[in-house]
Amino acid sequence: MTRNLPDAIHDLQTRSPEELWGVSAESLYLAVCAVATDTDFSHALRPYRLAAVLQTNDERTRETVADAHRFLLSEFGLVTAGGELTDCGRLVLAAERPCDAIRLVAARRLPNVQRFLREFDTIETDRLPRSELETLLRDTEDKVFITPLLASLAFVDLYPEGVVLDSDLITQTIDQLERHTTCPSTAITLITALTTLDDHRLIARVTTTYTDATVTPTEVDQTTALDALGTIEHDPPARTPIAEFSDAIEDTRVAVANDAKTFETALDPEDHSVECDDMTVDSNLLADAFSNNPSDEAITTTLNLFATIHAHPTLHSVAIPSLTDTLGLDPYPLYRTLSDISGVDCSLRDDLLLTFDAVPAAPEGTDHYDSFRDDLFDALHTRLSWYDALTDVTLRETPQERADIIESLVMGVNDDVVAPTYFVYTLPDPDALGKERMEKYVGDQPALRQERARLKRWKDQRDNDLRRFTEMTDRLFARGQEHDLDERVIRIMTPYDDETFSEYSSQLRSLLREGYELRLLTRHTKQRWEWERLRDNLLGDLEENRENVTIRTYSRYKKYQRITSETDETDLTEFGIHAKLQTIGHPTEGAALLGSANFVENSYNWNPECGVYTENSNFVAAAIDFFDHVWELAAADEIDLTSLQDIPRRSFYPSYYT
Repeated sequence: MTRNLPDAIHDLQTRSPEELWGVSAESLYLAVCAVATDTDFSHALRPYRLAAVLQTNDERTRETVADAHRFLLSEFGLVTAGGELTDCGRLVLAAERPCDAIRLVAARRLPNVQRFLREFDTIETDRLPRSELETLLRDTEDKVFITPLLASLAFVDLYPEGVVLDSDLITQTIDQLERHTTCPSTAITLITALTTLDDHRLIARVTTTYTDATVTPTEVDQTTALDALGTIEHDPPARTPIAEFSDAIEDTRVAVANDAKTFETALDPEDHSVECDDMTVDSNLLADAFSNNPSDEAITTTLNLFATIHAHPTLHSVAIPSLTDTLGLDPYPLYRTLSDISGVDCSLRDDLLLTFDAVPAAPEGTDHYDSFRDDLFDALHTRLSWYDALTDVTLRETPQERADIIESLVMGVNDDVVAPTYFVYTLPDPDALGKERMEKYVGDQPALRQERARLKRWKDQRDNDLRRFTEMTDRLFARGQEHDLDERVIRIMTPYDDETFSEYSSQLRSLLREGYELRLLTRHTKQRWEWERLRDNLLGDLEENRENVTIRTYSRYKKYQRITSETDETDLTEFGIHAKLQTIGHPTEGAALLGSANFVENSYNWNPECGVYTENSNFVAAAIDFFDHVWELAAADEIDLTSLQDIPRRSFYPSYYT
């Protein structure tokens, strides 16, 4: 063999080359996440073992499987000798399809893997006899290492009598190997680390500062981690120090601050005034000044520029992007073209501004002062926002939400905890509604009596995973009473409510006494009687701790308009809160209930409704994240609870429209 394999892996191979070592692309990705989050391998791989993803034999110990993963991470160049993620490892974590990234790295880093894939890609059938596979084996390494690895990564399925190729996966990997990107892999590594920035222009600027090679926003948008992994050289695995990335960020932040000062000067009318020459220019003269047959739009924009400055001599500077896009010229050629026009005296400032000292008159042009000033204000605002973003930027080894998912999966399985999840429903329940109410419901209609019997029979025979909305709302509130939750927040989102709140007032009072905060999100455009009902049924039963209750509303109109006394309400096309959601506590300890049921009596006792109750932390986290996002959107319409004591007789509109 040409490679010294760890003893644990060698022991596996001596038993059977076809055994896959308990390795898959999925488990290798989990191992990479374990390195990034400093999680023990044997624990990190356990969920996959329990889920049978690894398809390992019982006699293999967790330590043996972990050793195999450590060895392959090193062979693939995903970790350094010291056990830290390399830049390749960082790119795998950043890839949208991390398992494909693992396969691509194997093909790029291990020449024999790539050789087999290229051989397979030329074969017209997807099934080979085992004897034909044997002809492709060059040495023992191919037999005991490369062939099982190809099966582990799902390129092939090995059987005693033959081999089945996954032609699509093989072709996809080969195609990715053939792709090339002009963006340096170190630049892509930095791009993927800047996950908290959402402006491609800013990411491109930081990356350009770091690499000294121009990286465009388009490259940031279109270049993927897979592109870099497909072209990365077979060099010793390297890890770019975070400090180098941090230096690039700080250098960019200083440069952006200087840019902001430049634009502030450009907006200062007292900086200097432009000399307005009596000489005039027209469209024919400009057509001769431009090369390559300028467009009518380019001529018009230039005439408008001169006419605007002539009318407003204190507008001495213009933002470059407002001209380059229209005139189709880069900053320097644009400067040279304009400065060669008779009567124009201008200078180029850091490819950001054209500053004018003199311009000719342009009678054919139109004054666009507001537009040019707005461009300068936008450029200044952008630099100030970039400065703030770079001040708070966080460099991540891996997207945090992905790490959280892995961590919660590992912890949940290791603790042998299965988060309960129930299908939740409402149908008329003869037992819960009682005989008197059901008698009124069925009356003397035989068909409805049959329906009542069918409803009772279905309930008695229902699956154990079904629960009623009334049960699970009670369980959600009880979770706060029975457990010492760290985050004491109850979130309720419902467009409609009624006296159903009163049925849970005892639990809510108890929770508020224990320091819980109640956040209620509802529609804004309620009728007066609806606000009175909310006041009476919710606040009326909460005699104390009302300061822990916050109500916000979210309603909008599809077309913006100011609401006046003359507004025709039939012209308002409203949208707003429609979701029905309840959560309590932090994702790792709380619960979520969502579905079609409003917090009203019909939804809880009569209407056919359905939904989900779960204590799964990933699900609860997503539900809370959604609620909190809408909660922030609704900040402008937080209800003053004291105003609910005396509700005016008028229509109610969101604050943005009044």
